[in-house]
Amino acid sequence: MKSCLAVTALENAVARREQVDGCILHSDRGSQFRSRKFVQALDRHRMVGSTGRVGAAGDNAAMEFFFTLLQKNVLDRRT
Repeated sequence: MKSCLAVTALENAVARREQVDGCILHSDRGSQFRSRKFVQALDRHRMVGSTGRVGAAGDNAAMEFFFTLLQKNVLDRRT
């Protein structure tokens, strides 16, 4: 993944949310999230970047579980 894709995703999220001062963006340790362009975009929007520890698979477990439930119970729901 290139940093421009991560920056574009961040910019889209900021445009939808509008007020993001002080928000914390948690990501994995991918190079695109540590790139100069991405860090500058975080600074420009006064956001704080956060990454998990190396080898700590549990960092994202809670969010993965939440999104699984969301997809199963809301997005994939048949009426």
